[in-house]
Formats: sequence, structure tokens, C-alpha cells
Amino acid sequence: MVDWNQVAEHANFYWQQFLEWFLSIPMYGQVLVIVGAVAVVILAGILVYYVLKGAAYLVYYVLKGVYYLLKAIFIGIYKIFEELYYAISGKPKPVKIEKSEEPEELEPGIEPKVISEAKYSAPNNYDMIRPNAAYCNECGSEFTPYMKQQLSSNGFVFCIHCGKGFKSEVIEVEQ
Repeated sequence: MVDWNQVAEHANFYWQQFLEWFLSIPMYGQVLVIVGAVAVVILAGILVYYVLKGAAYLVYYVLKGVYYLLKAIFIGIYKIFEELYYAISGKPKPVKIEKSEEPEELEPGIEPKVISEAKYSAPNNYDMIRPNAAYCNECGSEFTPYMKQQLSSNGFVFCIHCGKGFKSEVIEVEQ
């Protein structure tokens, strides 16, 4: 068994030796010893912090990898059994219906970038613009049917992809 009295006596002896040495050095030496001890304690704390942080990241990413691995395995097994079910039962596999391009609603918080307000003069010769060939001059995407309908009814529309505003003006052409 450990004799704690003897351990305390040894600790007290070494403490006394340290105090004698510490008090025998000049004042600037004592300050440097204290600053050095504080620096060592702070650096040890930082080292412990980063080691624990690294270990936590390691555990986190290992568990995340195992999760994704197990998820992929179970999804693969599910798809294999699903294919086997349709192959054995003879039932046709249901076809997924893709989403048709429906007009998207503009969010009320979206502000337009620029509203083009070009002034047109009535030329003698003009080209007819086909209604299915309307493109945004900012991002180059084609106008959706909803955007074309909005432009013809209101006279202005905002691109759903980039937010640029367009305004149409009625032009009367004399012949």
C-alpha cells in the first residue's frame, strides 16, 4: 500500500528546494520563470485543444462515411429486390412521370435588376418576331410560356432565372 505521508514529505522537500532556488535568482529571472511557466501552460492547453478537436473531427468523418456507406448498401439492396420483384411477378415497373415545365411563381421579395425602357421608332421595314423565340438578353434563357403570357397581358415581366425586367411597348407601324 502507498504511504501517503512519505509521498507528502517528498513533495514538500522538492517544493522547498524549488522555493530556495526561485528566491535565490534575481527579480527579472523570477519574472521570466513565471512568464515561461504561463506560456508553457497556455501552449499545452492549445495543444490539448487541437488534439481533441482533431480527434473529434476524425470520429465525426469516420461515422459520416460509415453512414453514407451503409445507406448506399441498403439502397442498392432495396433496388435489387425491387427489380427482382418486378422480374418475378411479371408486373410492369411503374414509369416515373417527369415534371412538366410549369410556370414558376416569382417570390415577392425579389427585386428586379434593370427594367429596359428602350424607345422604339416606327421603322418602315420590320421583321416579325416569332412568339416562340423570346429569350432573356441578360442570361440567355428562353422565356417560359407563363412569362410570354405575362408579357402579352401586362406589358412587363421579370426573368425567372436572373430577375431582369422587361417591358413591352405597343408600336404602331404605318404602311
